[in-house]
Amino acid sequence: MREIIGMALALVVLKVHGEKISDGHCVEGKCFAIQTDSLSFESAQRVCQVRRGHLMTVRDRKSANILAKLLNGTSGNFWLGLRYQCAHANDGLKGYKWVTGDNASHYINWESDRAVCSPRCASVSQKVPKWAERPCDDIIDGYLCEYDNIDYCQPLNNGSAVVYETPFGFYANELLQEIPQGTIATLQPQRTKHVCFEGEWLHAPWSCEFVDGGCEYKCVGSIPDNTCICQPGFKLDINRVTCSKQDACALGECEPVFQVAHAMSSEDCKPGFRKESGICVDENECESAPCEHDCTNTKGSYQCLCYDGYIQSTKDMTKCMMHCPFDKCPAECDPNNNHQCNCPDGFVLEDDTKMCVDIDECTDGSKNCDHDCVNTPGDYDCLCDEGYLLSDKGKCVREDFDGSGSSTPFDVSISTTKPPTDKPMSISSGSLLAIMVCIVACILLLVGLAHCTLRRFCQMHNYDVHKGQDEIYDFQQVIIDKNSTELSFPNRYLKRDS
Repeated sequence: MREIIGMALALVVLKVHGEKISDGHCVEGKCFAIQTDSLSFESAQRVCQVRRGHLMTVRDRKSANILAKLLNGTSGNFWLGLRYQCAHANDGLKGYKWVTGDNASHYINWESDRAVCSPRCASVSQKVPKWAERPCDDIIDGYLCEYDNIDYCQPLNNGSAVVYETPFGFYANELLQEIPQGTIATLQPQRTKHVCFEGEWLHAPWSCEFVDGGCEYKCVGSIPDNTCICQPGFKLDINRVTCSKQDACALGECEPVFQVAHAMSSEDCKPGFRKESGICVDENECESAPCEHDCTNTKGSYQCLCYDGYIQSTKDMTKCMMHCPFDKCPAECDPNNNHQCNCPDGFVLEDDTKMCVDIDECTDGSKNCDHDCVNTPGDYDCLCDEGYLLSDKGKCVREDFDGSGSSTPFDVSISTTKPPTDKPMSISSGSLLAIMVCIVACILLLVGLAHCTLRRFCQMHNYDVHKGQDEIYDFQQVIIDKNSTELSFPNRYLKRDS
Protein backbone atom coordinates (compact mmCIF):
# COMPACT_ATOMS: atom_id res chain seq x y z
CA MET A 1 0.00 0.00 0.00
CA ARG A 2 2.91 2.38 0.66
CA GLU A 3 4.04 1.92 -2.94
CA ILE A 4 0.59 2.93 -4.15
CA ILE A 5 0.63 5.98 -1.84
CA GLY A 6 3.97 6.99 -3.34
CA MET A 7 2.53 6.76 -6.84
CA ALA A 8 -0.44 8.88 -5.78
CA LEU A 9 1.90 11.56 -4.40
CA ALA A 10 3.80 11.53 -7.68
CA LEU A 11 0.53 12.04 -9.52
CA VAL A 12 -0.23 15.08 -7.35
CA VAL A 13 3.23 16.53 -7.98
CA LEU A 14 2.86 16.18 -11.73
CA LYS A 15 -0.56 17.76 -11.70
CA VAL A 16 0.89 20.73 -9.84
CA HIS A 17 3.44 21.09 -12.64
CA GLY A 18 0.61 21.14 -15.17
CA GLU A 19 1.36 17.88 -17.01
CA LYS A 20 -1.13 17.05 -19.73
CA ILE A 21 -1.69 13.33 -20.31
CA SER A 22 -2.99 12.55 -23.78
CA ASP A 23 -3.27 8.75 -23.91
CA GLY A 24 -1.79 5.52 -22.58
CA HIS A 25 -1.62 1.78 -23.13
CA CYS A 26 -0.56 -1.23 -21.05
CA VAL A 27 0.56 -4.59 -22.44
CA GLU A 28 2.94 -7.45 -21.48
CA GLY A 29 3.91 -5.97 -18.12
CA LYS A 30 4.64 -2.49 -19.49
CA CYS A 31 2.66 0.76 -19.60
CA PHE A 32 3.27 3.60 -22.03
CA ALA A 33 1.89 7.14 -21.85
CA ILE A 34 2.18 10.16 -24.11
CA GLN A 35 2.46 13.63 -22.55
CA THR A 36 1.83 16.92 -24.36
CA ASP A 37 3.98 19.23 -22.25
CA SER A 38 6.71 21.17 -24.06
CA LEU A 39 10.02 20.23 -22.41
CA SER A 40 13.66 19.53 -23.18
CA PHE A 41 14.98 15.97 -23.23
CA GLU A 42 16.43 16.10 -19.70
CA SER A 43 13.29 17.69 -18.22
CA ALA A 44 11.07 15.08 -19.89
CA GLN A 45 13.24 12.27 -18.51
CA ARG A 46 12.95 13.69 -14.97
CA VAL A 47 9.15 13.84 -15.19
CA CYS A 48 9.00 10.18 -16.25
CA GLN A 49 11.32 9.26 -13.38
CA VAL A 50 8.98 10.88 -10.83
CA ARG A 51 6.52 8.10 -11.64
CA ARG A 52 9.31 5.52 -11.46
CA GLY A 53 9.62 5.26 -15.21
CA HIS A 54 11.78 6.59 -18.06
CA LEU A 55 11.45 7.87 -21.60
CA MET A 56 10.05 5.24 -23.95
CA THR A 57 12.30 2.63 -25.58
CA VAL A 58 11.30 1.11 -28.92
CA ARG A 59 13.27 -2.13 -29.16
CA ASP A 60 10.95 -4.31 -31.27
CA ARG A 61 8.04 -4.26 -33.69
CA LYS A 62 5.44 -4.62 -30.88
CA SER A 63 6.60 -1.47 -29.10
CA ALA A 64 6.75 0.29 -32.48
CA ASN A 65 3.06 -0.55 -33.03
CA ILE A 66 2.22 0.80 -29.56
CA LEU A 67 4.15 3.99 -30.40
CA ALA A 68 2.13 4.43 -33.60
CA LYS A 69 -1.12 3.97 -31.63
CA LEU A 70 -0.12 6.61 -29.07
CA LEU A 71 0.91 9.09 -31.79
CA ASN A 72 -2.39 8.67 -33.63
CA GLY A 73 -4.23 12.00 -33.73
CA THR A 74 -1.35 14.01 -32.27
CA SER A 75 0.64 16.86 -33.78
CA GLY A 76 4.24 17.88 -33.18
CA ASN A 77 7.40 16.06 -32.07
CA PHE A 78 7.86 13.82 -29.02
CA TRP A 79 11.01 12.69 -27.23
CA LEU A 80 12.06 9.02 -27.24
CA GLY A 81 14.55 7.52 -24.78
CA LEU A 82 17.56 7.64 -27.17
CA ARG A 83 20.65 9.79 -26.54
CA TYR A 84 23.90 9.98 -28.51
CA GLN A 85 27.05 9.00 -26.57
CA CYS A 86 29.64 9.88 -29.27
CA ALA A 87 30.75 6.25 -29.26
CA HIS A 88 31.82 4.71 -32.57
CA ALA A 89 29.70 1.64 -33.02
CA ASN A 90 28.75 -0.57 -35.91
CA ASP A 91 25.32 -1.41 -34.51
CA GLY A 92 22.13 0.05 -35.90
CA LEU A 93 21.84 2.66 -33.13
CA LYS A 94 24.82 4.63 -34.59
CA GLY A 95 26.43 5.17 -31.20
CA TYR A 96 23.14 6.09 -29.46
CA LYS A 97 22.08 4.43 -26.21
CA TRP A 98 18.73 4.03 -24.52
CA VAL A 99 18.18 5.98 -21.30
CA THR A 100 18.33 2.60 -19.52
CA GLY A 101 22.08 2.55 -20.31
CA ASP A 102 22.16 -0.17 -22.99
CA ASN A 103 21.96 -0.27 -26.77
CA ALA A 104 20.08 -3.56 -27.20
CA SER A 105 17.48 -3.21 -29.95
CA HIS A 106 15.86 -5.45 -32.55
CA TYR A 107 14.18 -2.54 -34.29
CA ILE A 108 15.82 0.39 -36.13
CA ASN A 109 13.90 3.26 -37.73
CA TRP A 110 16.28 6.19 -38.31
CA GLU A 111 15.30 9.09 -40.53
CA SER A 112 18.96 9.49 -41.56
CA ASP A 113 21.91 7.06 -41.48
CA ARG A 114 24.42 9.91 -40.99
CA ALA A 115 26.09 10.04 -37.57
CA VAL A 116 27.29 13.31 -36.00
CA CYS A 117 29.13 13.42 -32.67
CA SER A 118 27.19 16.10 -30.82
CA PRO A 119 24.74 16.22 -27.87
CA ARG A 120 21.73 14.97 -29.82
CA CYS A 121 18.63 13.04 -28.83
CA ALA A 122 15.88 11.23 -30.76
CA SER A 123 12.31 12.36 -31.35
CA VAL A 124 9.37 11.07 -33.36
CA SER A 125 6.08 12.41 -34.75
CA GLN A 126 2.97 11.07 -36.43
CA LYS A 127 3.78 13.06 -39.58
CA VAL A 128 7.35 11.67 -39.70
CA PRO A 129 7.24 8.35 -37.79
CA LYS A 130 10.98 7.76 -38.21
CA TRP A 131 13.48 8.63 -35.49
CA ALA A 132 14.73 12.17 -35.98
CA GLU A 133 17.92 13.59 -34.39
CA ARG A 134 17.89 17.02 -32.77
CA PRO A 135 19.73 18.97 -30.02
CA CYS A 136 18.79 17.63 -26.58
CA ASP A 137 18.06 21.11 -25.21
CA ASP A 138 15.36 21.76 -27.82
CA ILE A 139 11.91 22.43 -26.36
CA ILE A 140 9.52 20.25 -28.35
CA ASP A 141 5.81 19.41 -28.11
CA GLY A 142 5.87 16.42 -25.75
CA TYR A 143 7.40 13.09 -24.79
CA LEU A 144 6.57 9.41 -24.22
CA CYS A 145 7.10 7.60 -20.91
CA GLU A 146 7.52 3.89 -20.21
CA TYR A 147 6.71 2.19 -16.87
CA ASP A 148 6.99 -1.30 -15.44
CA ASN A 149 3.50 -2.71 -14.80
CA ILE A 150 3.98 -5.21 -11.98
CA ASP A 151 1.14 -6.83 -9.99
CA TYR A 152 -1.47 -5.50 -12.38
CA CYS A 153 -5.16 -6.43 -12.12
CA GLN A 154 -7.48 -8.02 -14.62
CA PRO A 155 -10.38 -5.87 -15.86
CA LEU A 156 -13.49 -5.66 -13.71
CA ASN A 157 -16.13 -7.74 -15.41
CA ASN A 158 -19.66 -7.22 -14.12
CA GLY A 159 -21.41 -5.97 -17.26
CA SER A 160 -21.30 -2.29 -16.21
CA ALA A 161 -19.44 0.54 -17.86
CA VAL A 162 -16.20 1.30 -16.05
CA VAL A 163 -13.66 4.13 -16.07
CA TYR A 164 -10.06 3.49 -15.01
CA GLU A 165 -7.92 6.33 -13.64
CA THR A 166 -4.35 5.02 -13.73
CA PRO A 167 -1.51 6.23 -11.48
CA PHE A 168 0.35 7.14 -14.68
CA GLY A 169 -2.12 9.93 -15.36
CA PHE A 170 -4.24 8.61 -18.23
CA TYR A 171 -7.85 7.37 -18.27
CA ALA A 172 -9.03 4.17 -19.92
CA ASN A 173 -12.17 2.11 -20.30
CA GLU A 174 -12.96 -1.61 -20.36
CA LEU A 175 -10.67 -2.07 -23.41
CA LEU A 176 -7.62 -1.88 -21.13
CA GLN A 177 -6.62 -5.46 -20.24
CA GLU A 178 -3.70 -4.98 -17.82
CA ILE A 179 -4.82 -2.54 -15.13
CA PRO A 180 -1.82 -0.96 -13.32
CA GLN A 181 -1.52 -1.22 -9.56
CA GLY A 182 -2.93 1.90 -7.91
CA THR A 183 -5.63 2.38 -10.58
CA ILE A 184 -9.02 3.58 -9.29
CA ALA A 185 -12.00 2.04 -11.09
CA THR A 186 -15.42 3.73 -11.03
CA LEU A 187 -18.40 1.62 -12.06
CA GLN A 188 -21.37 3.32 -13.66
CA PRO A 189 -24.09 4.21 -12.95
CA GLN A 190 -23.82 3.31 -9.23
CA ARG A 191 -20.45 5.14 -8.98
CA THR A 192 -18.98 2.43 -6.81
CA LYS A 193 -15.19 2.52 -6.55
CA HIS A 194 -12.42 -0.08 -6.44
CA VAL A 195 -8.63 0.14 -6.30
CA CYS A 196 -6.11 -2.31 -7.77
CA PHE A 197 -3.68 -3.54 -5.10
CA GLU A 198 -1.19 -6.39 -5.62
CA GLY A 199 -3.27 -7.89 -8.41
CA GLU A 200 -6.60 -7.72 -6.57
CA TRP A 201 -9.47 -5.26 -6.50
CA LEU A 202 -10.34 -3.65 -3.15
CA HIS A 203 -13.78 -2.16 -2.66
CA ALA A 204 -13.99 1.42 -1.34
CA PRO A 205 -13.53 2.63 1.29
CA TRP A 206 -9.97 1.34 1.46
CA SER A 207 -7.10 2.80 3.53
CA CYS A 208 -7.71 6.48 4.28
CA GLU A 209 -4.03 7.17 3.50
CA PHE A 210 -4.56 6.57 -0.22
CA VAL A 211 -6.73 9.12 -2.04
CA ASP A 212 -8.83 9.55 1.12
CA GLY A 213 -10.11 5.96 0.89
CA GLY A 214 -11.97 6.77 -2.33
CA CYS A 215 -14.51 8.81 -0.31
CA GLU A 216 -16.20 11.75 -1.98
CA TYR A 217 -16.05 13.92 1.17
CA LYS A 218 -13.86 12.44 3.93
CA CYS A 219 -12.47 9.14 5.15
CA VAL A 220 -12.17 8.41 8.89
CA GLY A 221 -10.89 5.50 10.93
CA SER A 222 -8.40 2.79 10.06
CA ILE A 223 -8.65 -0.62 8.42
CA PRO A 224 -10.85 -2.58 8.93
CA ASP A 225 -13.08 0.04 10.58
CA ASN A 226 -12.52 2.92 8.15
CA THR A 227 -15.60 4.53 6.64
CA CYS A 228 -16.72 7.48 4.53
CA ILE A 229 -18.63 10.38 6.06
CA CYS A 230 -20.52 13.30 4.47
CA GLN A 231 -20.76 16.99 5.25
CA PRO A 232 -23.77 18.22 7.27
CA GLY A 233 -27.00 18.12 5.29
CA PHE A 234 -25.81 15.19 3.12
CA LYS A 235 -26.21 11.45 3.51
CA LEU A 236 -23.99 8.56 2.42
CA ASP A 237 -25.22 6.78 -0.69
CA ILE A 238 -25.67 3.05 -0.94
CA ASN A 239 -22.29 2.74 -2.68
CA ARG A 240 -20.68 3.87 0.66
CA VAL A 241 -18.43 6.52 -0.96
CA THR A 242 -20.57 9.27 -2.52
CA CYS A 243 -22.89 11.74 -0.79
CA SER A 244 -26.35 13.10 -1.64
CA LYS A 245 -28.12 16.12 -0.21
CA GLN A 246 -30.83 15.30 2.30
CA ASP A 247 -34.29 16.82 2.35
CA ALA A 248 -34.36 19.44 5.11
CA CYS A 249 -37.84 18.36 6.19
CA ALA A 250 -36.61 14.78 6.64
CA LEU A 251 -34.10 16.13 9.15
CA GLY A 252 -36.76 18.14 10.95
CA GLU A 253 -35.13 21.37 9.82
CA CYS A 254 -37.93 22.81 7.69
CA GLU A 255 -38.27 26.55 7.77
CA PRO A 256 -41.22 27.79 9.89
CA VAL A 257 -44.33 28.64 7.95
CA PHE A 258 -44.85 32.23 6.92
CA GLN A 259 -48.13 33.42 8.44
CA VAL A 260 -50.31 36.19 7.06
CA ALA A 261 -53.16 37.38 9.26
CA HIS A 262 -56.60 36.81 7.75
CA ALA A 263 -55.34 35.40 4.46
CA MET A 264 -58.46 35.28 2.35
CA SER A 265 -56.83 33.55 -0.64
CA SER A 266 -53.48 32.41 -1.99
CA GLU A 267 -53.13 35.83 -3.63
CA ASP A 268 -52.47 37.27 -0.16
CA CYS A 269 -49.33 35.07 0.13
CA LYS A 270 -45.87 35.81 -1.20
CA PRO A 271 -44.66 33.99 -4.33
CA GLY A 272 -43.69 30.42 -3.47
CA PHE A 273 -46.27 30.16 -0.67
CA ARG A 274 -49.87 28.97 -0.64
CA LYS A 275 -52.83 29.44 1.72
CA GLU A 276 -53.45 26.61 4.16
CA SER A 277 -55.85 26.96 7.14
CA GLY A 278 -55.68 30.71 6.97
CA ILE A 279 -51.89 30.94 6.91
CA CYS A 280 -49.28 31.03 4.14
CA VAL A 281 -47.05 27.97 4.05
CA ASP A 282 -44.09 27.22 1.79
CA GLU A 283 -45.00 25.41 -1.40
CA ASN A 284 -42.73 22.48 -2.26
CA GLU A 285 -42.01 23.13 -5.92
CA CYS A 286 -39.88 19.96 -6.11
CA GLU A 287 -43.06 17.86 -6.01
CA SER A 288 -43.73 18.88 -9.62
CA ALA A 289 -40.20 17.75 -10.63
CA PRO A 290 -39.08 20.98 -12.31
CA CYS A 291 -35.39 19.95 -12.38
CA GLU A 292 -33.76 17.60 -14.82
CA HIS A 293 -31.64 16.01 -12.05
CA ASP A 294 -31.95 16.78 -8.30
CA CYS A 295 -34.22 19.39 -6.72
CA THR A 296 -33.87 21.04 -3.30
CA ASN A 297 -36.82 22.93 -1.87
CA THR A 298 -36.06 26.31 -0.27
CA LYS A 299 -38.21 28.91 1.48
CA GLY A 300 -40.42 30.37 -1.22
CA SER A 301 -38.43 28.80 -4.04
CA TYR A 302 -36.33 25.78 -5.05
CA GLN A 303 -32.83 24.98 -6.30
CA CYS A 304 -31.80 22.59 -9.06
CA LEU A 305 -28.67 20.45 -8.64
CA CYS A 306 -26.80 18.34 -11.18
CA TYR A 307 -25.14 14.94 -10.91
CA ASP A 308 -21.37 14.49 -10.98
CA GLY A 309 -20.01 15.22 -14.44
CA TYR A 310 -22.75 17.79 -15.14
CA ILE A 311 -23.27 21.50 -14.56
CA GLN A 312 -26.33 23.71 -14.82
CA SER A 313 -27.11 25.10 -18.23
CA THR A 314 -26.61 28.85 -18.55
CA LYS A 315 -29.71 29.08 -20.76
CA ASP A 316 -32.06 27.07 -18.54
CA MET A 317 -31.14 26.62 -14.87
CA THR A 318 -33.47 23.61 -14.58
CA LYS A 319 -31.44 21.72 -17.19
CA CYS A 320 -28.04 20.04 -16.79
CA MET A 321 -25.32 19.71 -19.37
CA MET A 322 -22.31 17.41 -19.48
CA HIS A 323 -19.13 18.98 -18.14
CA CYS A 324 -15.48 17.93 -18.26
CA PRO A 325 -12.90 20.10 -16.43
CA PHE A 326 -9.99 18.28 -18.11
CA ASP A 327 -8.59 17.89 -21.62
CA LYS A 328 -9.87 14.32 -21.74
CA CYS A 329 -12.78 12.57 -19.99
CA PRO A 330 -14.69 9.29 -20.42
CA ALA A 331 -17.69 9.47 -22.72
CA GLU A 332 -21.20 8.72 -21.46
CA CYS A 333 -22.26 5.61 -23.35
CA ASP A 334 -25.50 3.66 -23.42
CA PRO A 335 -25.00 0.44 -21.37
CA ASN A 336 -27.07 -1.45 -23.95
CA ASN A 337 -25.33 0.11 -26.96
CA ASN A 338 -21.65 0.89 -26.51
CA HIS A 339 -21.61 2.71 -29.86
CA GLN A 340 -24.10 5.32 -28.64
CA CYS A 341 -21.96 7.79 -26.68
CA ASN A 342 -22.24 11.45 -25.78
CA CYS A 343 -19.60 14.10 -25.07
CA PRO A 344 -19.80 17.60 -23.56
CA ASP A 345 -19.93 20.63 -25.83
CA GLY A 346 -16.48 21.48 -27.14
CA PHE A 347 -15.32 17.84 -27.06
CA VAL A 348 -15.05 15.15 -29.74
CA LEU A 349 -15.44 11.39 -29.27
CA GLU A 350 -12.54 8.99 -29.88
CA ASP A 351 -14.30 5.88 -31.15
CA ASP A 352 -11.52 3.44 -30.27
CA THR A 353 -11.09 4.57 -26.64
CA LYS A 354 -14.61 5.97 -25.99
CA MET A 355 -13.00 9.08 -24.54
CA CYS A 356 -14.07 12.68 -25.04
CA VAL A 357 -11.14 14.83 -26.18
CA ASP A 358 -11.17 18.63 -25.92
CA ILE A 359 -11.30 20.56 -29.19
CA ASP A 360 -8.59 23.21 -29.40
CA GLU A 361 -10.60 26.08 -30.84
CA CYS A 362 -7.48 28.27 -30.88
CA THR A 363 -5.87 26.12 -33.58
CA ASP A 364 -8.76 24.60 -35.54
CA GLY A 365 -9.90 27.94 -37.01
CA SER A 366 -13.17 28.24 -35.06
CA LYS A 367 -11.89 30.92 -32.66
CA ASN A 368 -13.08 34.49 -32.96
CA CYS A 369 -10.41 36.45 -31.10
CA ASP A 370 -8.97 39.76 -32.26
CA HIS A 371 -5.71 39.24 -30.36
CA ASP A 372 -4.67 36.25 -28.22
CA CYS A 373 -6.57 32.98 -27.67
CA VAL A 374 -6.27 30.58 -24.70
CA ASN A 375 -7.82 27.13 -25.03
CA THR A 376 -9.86 25.83 -22.06
CA PRO A 377 -11.67 22.50 -21.59
CA GLY A 378 -14.75 22.67 -23.82
CA ASP A 379 -14.28 26.32 -24.71
CA TYR A 380 -11.71 29.08 -25.18
CA ASP A 381 -10.93 32.54 -23.78
CA CYS A 382 -9.90 35.65 -25.68
CA LEU A 383 -7.25 38.03 -24.33
CA CYS A 384 -6.44 41.55 -25.47
CA ASP A 385 -3.06 43.25 -25.75
CA GLU A 386 -2.03 45.97 -23.34
CA GLY A 387 -4.04 49.14 -23.89
CA TYR A 388 -7.12 47.25 -25.13
CA LEU A 389 -10.27 46.03 -23.40
CA LEU A 390 -12.38 42.97 -24.20
CA SER A 391 -15.93 43.98 -25.10
CA ASP A 392 -18.00 41.30 -26.79
CA LYS A 393 -16.45 37.85 -26.90
CA GLY A 394 -13.37 38.06 -29.06
CA LYS A 395 -13.57 41.80 -29.74
CA CYS A 396 -10.83 44.10 -28.42
CA VAL A 397 -11.37 47.87 -28.31
CA ARG A 398 -8.74 50.49 -27.71
CA GLU A 399 -8.84 51.87 -24.17
CA ASP A 400 -9.46 55.62 -23.75
CA PHE A 401 -7.08 57.79 -21.71
CA ASP A 402 -9.76 58.12 -19.03
CA GLY A 403 -10.09 54.33 -18.86
CA SER A 404 -13.67 54.25 -20.09
CA GLY A 405 -12.82 51.79 -22.80
CA SER A 406 -15.31 53.27 -25.26
CA SER A 407 -14.74 52.79 -28.95
CA THR A 408 -15.95 55.35 -31.49
CA PRO A 409 -14.92 56.26 -35.07
CA PHE A 410 -13.26 59.41 -33.65
CA ASP A 411 -11.15 57.57 -31.08
CA VAL A 412 -7.64 59.02 -31.40
CA SER A 413 -6.02 57.49 -28.32
CA ILE A 414 -2.79 55.64 -29.05
CA SER A 415 -2.05 52.42 -27.19
CA THR A 416 1.44 51.90 -25.88
CA THR A 417 1.30 48.36 -27.20
CA LYS A 418 -0.07 47.64 -30.65
CA PRO A 419 -1.80 44.40 -31.63
CA PRO A 420 0.28 42.01 -33.71
CA THR A 421 -1.42 43.07 -36.95
CA ASP A 422 -0.58 46.79 -36.54
CA LYS A 423 2.75 48.44 -37.26
CA PRO A 424 4.16 50.45 -34.36
CA MET A 425 4.34 54.24 -34.83
CA SER A 426 7.74 55.87 -34.17
CA ILE A 427 9.10 59.41 -34.94
CA SER A 428 12.83 60.09 -34.92
CA SER A 429 14.33 63.23 -33.34
CA GLY A 430 15.47 64.47 -36.78
CA SER A 431 11.96 64.19 -38.19
CA LEU A 432 10.57 66.03 -35.17
CA LEU A 433 13.10 68.88 -35.64
CA ALA A 434 12.24 69.18 -39.34
CA ILE A 435 8.53 69.43 -38.50
CA MET A 436 9.22 72.21 -35.98
CA VAL A 437 11.35 74.16 -38.51
CA CYS A 438 8.58 73.91 -41.11
CA ILE A 439 6.00 75.17 -38.63
CA VAL A 440 8.18 78.21 -37.70
CA ALA A 441 8.83 78.99 -41.40
CA CYS A 442 5.11 78.89 -42.14
CA ILE A 443 4.40 81.27 -39.24
CA LEU A 444 7.08 83.75 -40.49
CA LEU A 445 5.69 83.57 -44.02
CA LEU A 446 2.18 84.34 -42.80
CA VAL A 447 3.48 87.31 -40.77
CA GLY A 448 5.33 88.65 -43.85
CA LEU A 449 2.28 88.36 -46.06
CA ALA A 450 0.16 90.15 -43.48
CA HIS A 451 2.74 92.97 -43.22
CA CYS A 452 2.92 93.48 -47.01
CA THR A 453 -0.85 93.49 -47.33
CA LEU A 454 -1.23 96.11 -44.59
CA ARG A 455 1.49 98.33 -46.11
CA ARG A 456 -0.10 98.25 -49.53
CA PHE A 457 -3.47 99.16 -48.06
CA CYS A 458 -1.95 102.19 -46.32
CA GLN A 459 -0.35 103.45 -49.56
CA MET A 460 -3.61 103.23 -51.45
CA HIS A 461 -5.38 105.19 -48.71
CA ASN A 462 -2.84 108.05 -48.86
CA TYR A 463 -3.16 108.26 -52.66
CA ASP A 464 -6.92 108.62 -52.47
CA VAL A 465 -6.63 111.45 -49.93
CA HIS A 466 -4.15 113.46 -52.06
CA LYS A 467 -6.21 112.97 -55.18
CA GLY A 468 -9.32 114.26 -53.45
CA GLN A 469 -7.51 117.38 -52.28
CA ASP A 470 -6.28 118.11 -55.83
CA GLU A 471 -9.77 117.81 -57.24
CA ILE A 472 -11.10 120.24 -54.63
CA TYR A 473 -8.32 122.67 -55.51
CA ASP A 474 -9.12 122.50 -59.24
CA PHE A 475 -12.77 122.99 -58.54
CA GLN A 476 -12.02 126.10 -56.52
CA GLN A 477 -9.90 127.45 -59.38
CA VAL A 478 -12.76 127.01 -61.86
CA ILE A 479 -15.16 128.88 -59.62
CA ILE A 480 -12.71 131.75 -59.13
CA ASP A 481 -12.04 132.06 -62.88
CA LYS A 482 -15.73 132.10 -63.64
CA ASN A 483 -16.42 134.80 -61.14
CA SER A 484 -13.59 136.86 -62.54
CA THR A 485 -15.05 136.61 -66.03
CA GLU A 486 -18.50 137.68 -64.97
CA LEU A 487 -17.11 140.69 -63.11
CA SER A 488 -15.26 141.90 -66.23
CA PHE A 489 -18.41 142.17 -68.41
CA PRO A 490 -19.61 145.53 -67.05
CA ASN A 491 -16.27 147.06 -67.66
CA ARG A 492 -16.40 146.12 -71.29
CA TYR A 493 -19.92 147.37 -71.65
CA LEU A 494 -18.97 150.63 -69.97
CA LYS A 495 -16.12 151.16 -72.33
CA ARG A 496 -18.40 150.52 -75.34
CA ASP A 497 -20.97 153.07 -74.14
CA SER A 498 -18.46 155.67 -73.69
